[in-house]
Amino acid sequence: MGQMLNSNLLRKLDMQDLMVFVAVYEQSSVTAVSETLGVSQSTVSYSLKKLRTGFKDDLFINTRSGMRPTYKATTMHEHVLKILEGINFCHSGAQAFDPTLKAVTFNIGVSDSASNCWYCRGC
Repeated sequence: MGQMLNSNLLRKLDMQDLMVFVAVYEQSSVTAVSETLGVSQSTVSYSLKKLRTGFKDDLFINTRSGMRPTYKATTMHEHVLKILEGINFCHSGAQAFDPTLKAVTFNIGVSDSASNCWYCRGC
């Protein structure tokens, strides 16, 4: 595992922080993000603070036209999306094995003496 996974700063991030990252990247507005995610603006700001600390970058610069991503945020966006998609897949996409839904033939190999013992029980 890389050094980033060992960082104490990154360990403090959670899924909501990653969702805030993607939403700010796509919506460019803390207000819009708070409405979309159903959280307060202060919660969005706190998540941004954790992200900035964890990744050691401003990530988004507040401008007149909204929150503009830094170069690092732009390079991270696709990767963060993949992380969230992977988590969503693990949560809802992967079906548990149900033997009643799949026809499978099992072949059991046994020695002659073992098969004689097994058949004898039914005699």
